[in-house]
Amino acid sequence: MDPRAGITRLMNLRQGRKDWYKITARAGGAVVTIYDDVGYFGVTARDFAEDVAAIKGDLELHINSPGGEVFDGLAIYNSLAQRPGQVRVVVDSLAASICSVIAQAASPGELVMAKAASMMIHEAHGGLPGTAAEQRQLADVLDKQSDIIAGVYADRSGRPAAQWREAMRAETWYGADEAVAAGLADSVLPGRAAAPQNAAVDNSPWDAGRAWANGAASDDPAAFYNGICAGKKAGDPATQGAHALPHHYHPGDPPNRHGVSAALGRLSGTDGLTNRAAAESHLKAHQSAISPDHAPSGHLDLSGWDPQVFRNAFIGG
Repeated sequence: MDPRAGITRLMNLRQGRKDWYKITARAGGAVVTIYDDVGYFGVTARDFAEDVAAIKGDLELHINSPGGEVFDGLAIYNSLAQRPGQVRVVVDSLAASICSVIAQAASPGELVMAKAASMMIHEAHGGLPGTAAEQRQLADVLDKQSDIIAGVYADRSGRPAAQWREAMRAETWYGADEAVAAGLADSVLPGRAAAPQNAAVDNSPWDAGRAWANGAASDDPAAFYNGICAGKKAGDPATQGAHALPHHYHPGDPPNRHGVSAALGRLSGTDGLTNRAAAESHLKAHQSAISPDHAPSGHLDLSGWDPQVFRNAFIGG
């Protein structure tokens, strides 16, 4: 008896169910969530592709999944990568295994990680009962699929496929910032800002040239630039040209008060940003923490005003 027949019977049990993912319509498109395995008893490519094809307009996909069946996952990736309109992907918690590939279908600049999210990549794996010859043939198929997956990562990141095969063989886990530095994601959603009274700030004069020079001299320029800049651009993440709007001197340093102000002032005139909304949110969160009483644009900023100076000018004393 073919052992795959048992799998077929199990697959038949799921037919008629539509709770493997959720689609919520909204103006101009829809929001889709994948919070399940891909394939088998989870999200299947047939269900997904049929429903997503019916969506007109932009699509926002939220992912929290450990992965699943490679062929269903690649079919879902292709259905998203080939559709017209913008595809925004948000990793809410976990995009592992084939779901890390599905995430790469996001439009340029639209693959974002929640601050506490993770991404994991590894080689294709599997197994079925069979002869030695059949097992050798399966190994060749798995190698071919791993090459295809590495090619998806390479296309998105601009880094060689061989580098991704090495990372896949090691089963590599990335935090949100690490995924961005590696080129597997474009930006990190800002977390809840610290209470203003506890916010640290660098009040020294701002020198953008010094910040860029620090990055160029670091052992890992991609991670360094990612840690000091709010803006992302296309290109090699290890080069200055792929980043913009610096406002820290070193990753982990407090934001520089004047650097934040300068970055916000340059934001609207900075061309080529792939994460404009996220960069603005990030910088404004710093600004709010640094100056809790900062007035919105178009209003008088009195955050540094000393009322005693006013009284002395008009009353004397």
